[in-house]
Amino acid sequence: MTPQEKTELYEMLLQRANRPGTFTAVNGLRVTSVGDGCAQGEADLTDAHLNPLGIPHGGVYCTMMDQVAGAAACSRGSMCRTVDCEVRFFAPAAGTKIYSHAQAIRMGRSITVMRAWVTDEAGTTCAEGTYTFRMKEGFPQD
Repeated sequence: MTPQEKTELYEMLLQRANRPGTFTAVNGLRVTSVGDGCAQGEADLTDAHLNPLGIPHGGVYCTMMDQVAGAAACSRGSMCRTVDCEVRFFAPAAGTKIYSHAQAIRMGRSITVMRAWVTDEAGTTCAEGTYTFRMKEGFPQD
């Protein structure tokens, strides 16, 4: 893949990940960058993201990690579907913004494994996970 083709692919992945009306967009989650085997995202925390204890719901962390890990898994030109995730929760986020990160552990033709984590404004790791994806060539036509 040429550098221009990579740039176009990453831009397409950002557009798909942040498409208005999708589950993640409706919930205020955004992918901010995609590279070869990596991606980052962010969310502005609101009351809608909190659980009954007043801290971010674990599902917010899981969804953010799945979103960036999936974008990173697709960064070589194949679409993916999550087949497994294992998540560990460490600390509630402090502040009003959280960040998600993903980095490839292994990118294969049919299976890709990503490490993902969420940090808060202070840089504290709030959660981390391992996400496994089934890969399939190409992308659906819009």
